[in-house]
Amino acid sequence: MRYRLRFHLQEVDLSGDEVVVGRGSSCQMTIDDPMLSRRHIRIDLSADEPTIEDLRSRNGTQLNGRPLNGCATLRDGDRIRIGTQELVFLVPSPVKNDFRTTSGLTFCIGCAVPYPSSSLQCPHCGAVATVHGAKAPTAEAAATGWTFHLLSQVVERALEQGRLADAERMMSRGVAQLDEQLAKGVAVEPAHVLGIAGCAARLGCALRTTRWLEVSAKLYVCAEEAPSREILALLDELPTDARLAEAVRALREVDPETRQAS
Repeated sequence: MRYRLRFHLQEVDLSGDEVVVGRGSSCQMTIDDPMLSRRHIRIDLSADEPTIEDLRSRNGTQLNGRPLNGCATLRDGDRIRIGTQELVFLVPSPVKNDFRTTSGLTFCIGCAVPYPSSSLQCPHCGAVATVHGAKAPTAEAAATGWTFHLLSQVVERALEQGRLADAERMMSRGVAQLDEQLAKGVAVEPAHVLGIAGCAARLGCALRTTRWLEVSAKLYVCAEEAPSREILALLDELPTDARLAEAVRALREVDPETRQAS
């Protein structure tokens, strides 16, 4: 029995008794994503039924939208989410192979990137196709933003564990992607922008650097919200530092009348 993984717009044949996926060079399938562990998941093909196992990755694995705990049997069409990537497990049949086509692409209503029509949602931003294949204008379509939601969770975990370099690396990539979405006129849910803004503020306080405090202030303005009381408390705890004063003041003065309790 042959199996495949669909990754973005390509399908990868799985061979051997097991396939390890991660960002390490020793993996059978290497993906350059800072949110992946070096050895993230293992797909066991040695038994009658293929199984998947999370290899104690830092950021976890989701199978069909649910956290993967231990091992689970894989079925045709199962969605595997690791880091910011979504893989689809496939069990090809002779019929599918004989009639495969490369033209079955859908342009995402959230980020305008093409992806296979057979996918239930865009693997890049998570936007779900509209009913009957109708396409909404990109500028009017609100991306579901699962990538940004996941990014917030992962950065929060990295900050809690004191992995500031990892948190900064992930934030740099995530903020760049968010800026790109906003520049294209893609509507991103304010809640996701607020999540990234809060992470940027926490990172700025932890590193005591103006860069992330300024990024946070810009994102709060974009979301038309002010920092929560939790963020303001972190600012209060910062030592007096002339280098941070302007960035802290800008963050404090973001729409004070719209401030809400965290």
